[in-house]
Amino acid sequence: MHNKTEIGQYLKEHGEILIAPLGSSMLPLLKGDNCQVILKVPKESLRKFDVVLYRSESGKLILHRIIKVQPSSYTLCGDNTYTFETGIMKEQILGVMTGFYRKSTYISCNRAGYRFYVRLWWFLYPLRKTAVGIFRMMRGRTGRTGND
Repeated sequence: MHNKTEIGQYLKEHGEILIAPLGSSMLPLLKGDNCQVILKVPKESLRKFDVVLYRSESGKLILHRIIKVQPSSYTLCGDNTYTFETGIMKEQILGVMTGFYRKSTYISCNRAGYRFYVRLWWFLYPLRKTAVGIFRMMRGRTGRTGND
C-alpha cells in the first residue's frame, strides 16, 4: 500500500489501516523504522490533541496533531514542528490515530500515560520553540553545522 489514493480508499473500504509514518514531524512520539500507526475512519467528533492523517491542498498525506478545533475547521501541527496548519476541513481528514506500535509494544491513545505525554508536550510548546530558536541562533553564530 504505497499510493496515496490507495490509503484513502483502503480506509474508506475497511475503516482501519496500519501504516509506517515517514518523516520527522511527529518526533519524538513516532520514531521512523520501529513505529507503526493504527488509523481509523473518524466516527466521532475530532478533539484537540487527536492525531489525524489528512490530505493537504497539494495532495500530500500528512500525519499531524489537532491543536485547535474551530466550528468549521481545524488547526494542526506536528509534534516536532512549529508551523501551524490552519483551515484544515473535516473533508480533508482521512483517519484518526487510535494507537501505535513502537517496536512490538502497543500504545493506545486512550492510555493515561499517552494522554499525560501529549498534554505535557504541548504545555511545553512555548519553551521548546524558544529553546530551538536559541539553539539555531547559537549554532549559526559558531558556524557549526551539527555534523562536527
